[in-house]
Amino acid sequence: MTENMCKYAKLLLDYCLKLKHGQPLLIIGNTLNEEFIQIIKGVAEEMGSRVFLQIQDSYQCRELYLHLSYEECIKSPLLDRHLYNEVTLQNGAILSLVSPIPHINDGVDPMKLAQISQELERRVSVFREYQRKGKVAWCIGAAANPEWAKELFPKDKDPLSSLWNIIFDICFVTEEDPSALWEDYFGILQERTQILNQLKIKSLHYKSSNGTDITFELPNDYMFQSAKDGDFVVNMPSLEIFATPKRDGVNGIVKATKPLIYHNVVIDDFWFQLEHGRIIHYGARIGEETLKQIVETDEGSHYLGEIALVDFDSKINQSGIVFKTTLYDENASCHLAIGSGFPECFVNGLGKSKEELKLLGMNDSSTHVDFMIGSRDLEIIATLEDGSEVMLMKHGKLIF
Repeated sequence: MTENMCKYAKLLLDYCLKLKHGQPLLIIGNTLNEEFIQIIKGVAEEMGSRVFLQIQDSYQCRELYLHLSYEECIKSPLLDRHLYNEVTLQNGAILSLVSPIPHINDGVDPMKLAQISQELERRVSVFREYQRKGKVAWCIGAAANPEWAKELFPKDKDPLSSLWNIIFDICFVTEEDPSALWEDYFGILQERTQILNQLKIKSLHYKSSNGTDITFELPNDYMFQSAKDGDFVVNMPSLEIFATPKRDGVNGIVKATKPLIYHNVVIDDFWFQLEHGRIIHYGARIGEETLKQIVETDEGSHYLGEIALVDFDSKINQSGIVFKTTLYDENASCHLAIGSGFPECFVNGLGKSKEELKLLGMNDSSTHVDFMIGSRDLEIIATLEDGSEVMLMKHGKLIF
């Protein structure tokens, strides 16, 4: 297990972040990840990096959320985020470890969680601005923990090992040269983005038997991208290609096909209706109040910022596991995102101001929340600028 953890750490640092000798590194995780965090720290120091740690105790945070007011919560050192901005300004790299603790925030006021989330976003504004402009190396990866493992593998004798092993398998860590395999895979994704970018697509129509029937207009200067952002890989794993829809050009109904875990709160069996890009109706069988807090974050959270294409037969979907973390579940099949769009999804977008991007049709918001819509029978038809149609997905499988 330790050998694979070291290989995984090297994949994240060397391949995803392209960590340089002497470059500062911020590792973000929680107290249940400390063994893996120390392994990453050791690998980074061997590479000559200066390492900063931000380790959150999620159980202490729960006590804050339950027993203190919002004003008291945001004054707590537990919610300090200054290292994000500090390391960013030092031309450092930022590695964030996703490691959900299921149900830990059950019973916490969703409105308070939403307010705290918005405040934490404000506290990392420098990092977000550099991230938006593609000027900082960052990556999100997953780290197993005992609580998450028991949730996914309740019948296993050693659920923690089971979860680590599936993470290693999906990320090619068990192969001889994981970086080479990812390089080959991103090459395939790049070929697909080139095809889509040359098609001159006007709109995409999604339809499936669960009731999804929705059309997305694309901006004139749209660009499909993959999660290999220049030299860096921002999500590990990443099986998607994605674009930003025209802010006011989304119309129809879309229904989620997997649960969404937001601040460790479950939202399930949910849907949205949109007109001229804006969410006008929505509902959920489970977690509707939390869904409301997402949609009501700000004006931009009433619109969509991402459409992403993933084969339904992806390696993650074939595992048969709902991982209950967006990093993995969004790469199981097609997904969308509420909130902010991506500057890199416009021609020369990284060099444009927010105002220029808004004029091009990009949505802006303080949030970006992915949710999954892929299914075995999802079909996507592109209408091109000349009026012709091209089928991009049939039976949940990309066909170009």
